[in-house]
This record gives sequence, C-alpha cells and structure tokens, in this order.
Amino acid sequence: MRIAELLGRSRPTISFEFMAPRDETEVEVLEKTIAALAGHAPDWVSVTYRLRTGDKTLELVTRIKRQYHIEAMAHLTCANSVDQTRHILNWMEREGVANVLALRGDPQESDDHFVPADPELAHGSDLVAFVRRNGYGFGIGAACSAEKHPESPDLDHEFRYMKLKVDAGADFLVTQLFFDNRFYFDLVARARAAGIKVPIVPGLMPVQSRRSLAHMTAMSGATVPSALRRTIDEQPDDDAVRRFGVEHCIAQCAELLEAGVPGLHFYTFNRAKAPIEILAALRGQQLIAS
Repeated sequence: MRIAELLGRSRPTISFEFMAPRDETEVEVLEKTIAALAGHAPDWVSVTYRLRTGDKTLELVTRIKRQYHIEAMAHLTCANSVDQTRHILNWMEREGVANVLALRGDPQESDDHFVPADPELAHGSDLVAFVRRNGYGFGIGAACSAEKHPESPDLDHEFRYMKLKVDAGADFLVTQLFFDNRFYFDLVARARAAGIKVPIVPGLMPVQSRRSLAHMTAMSGATVPSALRRTIDEQPDDDAVRRFGVEHCIAQCAELLEAGVPGLHFYTFNRAKAPIEILAALRGQQLIAS
C-alpha cells in the first residue's frame, strides 16, 4: 500500500526510521530493535541507504514486509548512476516494494560537499522526477526541513527545493528533526499558502545525550530552544539527559497530535527504548490508539 494512502486515514500514523547496518554487530542490535518496535504495530517504517551497504537496505525492506507485515519504504539517494538507480528500482518493483523515499543523500566521509554520481540525478527532486518519468508505480516520499539546512543559504532556498520535489511528483514529505514545534507549524502554513497539499509528516528524535545532540544539530541545523538547552545543561549525567529528552519529545508529540498532524515519524538510530516510552505515554494520554 502506498504510504500516502495510510496518511490519508482518519488517525495519525506511527512510523520509525531504521538505519541499514554496517556490520554483524549492528545487525544483531537492529534485529532486536525491529522486533521490539514491530510489537507496537507501526503503520510503516523506512530504512536508510548507505552506498556501501545498499543491498542490505533492499533486503531489510523486503524482509520487514514479509516477516512483520509492515509497510516498509526504502531510502534511495543520488549516490548511484542512472543505470544503477534503474536497476535498484526494477529490483524493488519485482520484490513488491510499494514506496521509496527519494533523497539527495549526504556527502561521503571523504568529501566536504555532496557529489552526485550522475549530473542527471543531482537533487532529490531529480530523483522524484526520474521515478515518475520512467513509469514506476511507487508511492514517493521526499524530505524537507522545518528549518534552514546547514548547506542552504536561507529558508527560502530550502522551501523552493521542497516545492520542486512536490511538483515533480512526491506524494508526501517527511521533515528533518526539530525540537521546537513552531518551525513545523510555520512550514505547514507556508506550504498550504503556496498550494502544497501533500501530507507533511513531522520527523522526531528524542535527545539521548549531550554528545548525540551536538552531532545531530550540526548535521541538521535544528535549533535547540534556550529553555531546552538550559535544562539539558542542568542535568547531572547522560541518563538524566535521556530521561528529560524523552519527556520533551512526549510534550512535542502531544502538541503535534492535538494540532492534527498526519503522523509521527521517529528517527530511532536503531534503538527501541525511547520510542517505546514515548508511545506508552501518548497512549496513556489517549492521544494515539492502544
């Protein structure tokens, strides 16, 4: 089923992002995480794409669909040539994958900026257009930012690229992480004013430690509100930071759900504990179904 259809239902969807494992140790951790979160009946999940482990992404997506009967979406990036991209899409089509998240992708560790494998596929919007132009029947998701991405000159630039993805055929959008809901609400209001009608799903990540917060804000450009920063700085250790991070994310989710968001998408980093705690709290508040 296309994820856009799930997002069109009367209740908000719950979904998780899993990271493709790099080695056997990560495989074991991920297996436990998937099993734990599958028990909470997510509506859909997504699996990230790594250039060196792309096959693992595809294998994992198909296995989640077959073993857990959960709609699973593969990330696809502009790190492949046109021929490689067509090969991957053909494989997914044969295996019954129904959805793809079309992304530009991140720079390789050896590069200070993103270098596309093919000039025809330089941006996420190019990849969306490629999938549509070649007649594939996938549901297509795309990424967007509620705030200015570190590589963008300004928020207007970010918004233009978001609109290009929708105009090219994206069915829905998933935001990068944010810690202040005002950025999400402003993005949605601006999108609707510009005639963008597709669902915009908020992407959420509870703070887990000071170190992970610093890393993720540097990568995403997410603003840490002064009150949140101050409270984190006051915590005695990372266990306390994690507990507060979960509490803050619960409050974020509650406000978003009360505002009528189409769903909540959690960046799990292959860890189940925090999402499970958040979902339990939201069920306790009767904001999502038990």
